[in-house]
Amino acid sequence: MTTVLTTRDVACIAQRVGLPDLPRRLVACLEADYLRWAEFDKTPRVATHSPDGVIELMPIADASLYSFKYVNGHPRNHRVGLPTVMAFGVLADVATGAPLLLSELTLTTALRTAATSAMVARHWPAPTAA
Repeated sequence: MTTVLTTRDVACIAQRVGLPDLPRRLVACLEADYLRWAEFDKTPRVATHSPDGVIELMPIADASLYSFKYVNGHPRNHRVGLPTVMAFGVLADVATGAPLLLSELTLTTALRTAATSAMVARHWPAPTAA
């Protein structure tokens, strides 16, 4: 059975985990994935451009899980009451192809971006005295 996470579900999870634990846990997950960077089958984004924006498909996989993120960027969408960026993603089992998770990724991307910034800041070399 496929689990579905809506924006409301992700917000509830974030609230339940709370600050400062949520960024700390996200950073730990990101660091673990970066340590096994070579294990990922990384494919360049597939993009479709129009005069009004772009739609991108961002696939990545390892030996057991396949995932993709669908994201758009349409700066004029606010004119018709739509967000300018919207995203969702799928996580699937490589062995069976079974979709395990369908998730909103608009809010999740914001959380991931914040955690990535914190991770980079922590690992960035400190400036040396001149």
